[in-house]
Amino acid sequence: MKNLLTRGGIEFLAVLLGISASLWIENNKTERELQSQLNQSLKALKLSIIEDKKAMNRFLNNHEALMSHFDFIQDEDSVKESSNQRLKKAFEQTTIPRSINLDYTIFSSMESSGLIYKIKDDQLRNKILKLYQSRYNSLIEIFDYDLENVKKMDDVIINNFIISKESVMWNLDYDNPSTRTDITENQIFQNYMAGNKSTRIIMVSLIRNLISPVDDLISDLEKWESNHPQ
Repeated sequence: MKNLLTRGGIEFLAVLLGISASLWIENNKTERELQSQLNQSLKALKLSIIEDKKAMNRFLNNHEALMSHFDFIQDEDSVKESSNQRLKKAFEQTTIPRSINLDYTIFSSMESSGLIYKIKDDQLRNKILKLYQSRYNSLIEIFDYDLENVKKMDDVIINNFIISKESVMWNLDYDNPSTRTDITENQIFQNYMAGNKSTRIIMVSLIRNLISPVDDLISDLEKWESNHPQ
């Protein structure tokens, strides 16, 4: 009987150890899969941020040219003495909203799945959250503000300016003698022009301040990738 109990105890222990080993293996497998998914997501996030940075640099590179169009529209002599083509280009460039299509796709997926909170490196996780939840949002807010002001300026143009009947865009009738006078003497239009110009300058300032933390985060993600090979 004693031998039976001993044998039964050993068999029970063997079963218990087998179950424990199975759970341990399954848990480790889950951990490995989670780590692999996290590594892949952070790699994709890095590539997404790199594309965002390229878009920011394009915006900055176009800034000086855009400012020259604002200066042109705000100068009475330039407007009155310019060719129709030159005035048309300046009007088009200063009466459309400007923005950058920042990519939230990877971050939103990581956040909604909770994967972002599986990053054990607190500093890296917080940098990612701050970029998307604070820094990017500040930029989007100024883009939205610019869009609303451009819409209001459109109302001024529709109600006070002569639109070309042949234009596929909202272009003015530059052959009409009153067009240049409307541009230079409509004070509400010129106020919007001055305000929108200032908004673009604020955009550029925000983007320039964003480049450094973006570079810093890209560097941290590259280090993560190097330390967590697939």
